[in-house]
Amino acid sequence: MLNSSGAGPRSHGTMPEHQRRVDELQAQVRGEGEVVRPTIFKPAPPRPDPSANPLDHRISEEIECIRRHLDLLGGALVCDPVLLHRHGSQLQSIDRINQLLGHIARIIAAEQKAMAVDQITLQDLRARLLRRPLSSLTLPDC
Repeated sequence: MLNSSGAGPRSHGTMPEHQRRVDELQAQVRGEGEVVRPTIFKPAPPRPDPSANPLDHRISEEIECIRRHLDLLGGALVCDPVLLHRHGSQLQSIDRINQLLGHIARIIAAEQKAMAVDQITLQDLRARLLRRPLSSLTLPDC
């Protein structure tokens, strides 16, 4: 802060009380980089452990490869404006299939498959995977 002549900093003894308070508040704000503020977001749930079965990982990798190919296909198709106009909803289904395959790949690669299913963000897929089995549909003996 400049003194009354504008020549340099004032000593703390001549600094007005309100300025001293502003300086203290600024120092607190600058020091807050060290303080961790609570987040407004829920923490991510723990990820399931990877499967011990190497075949699970290979199947998951193959599904991820299919996803990449679908993504490239979808990207190429949406670049055609006529095709995009005529088949927009069908092209969106490519993205939906891509999401489904990603979730299934993560389930296959997980050791705790039930935990992986609980973490699925697509509600309808999770509901289908968690549905109860149908009761026995045996026909009565004739």
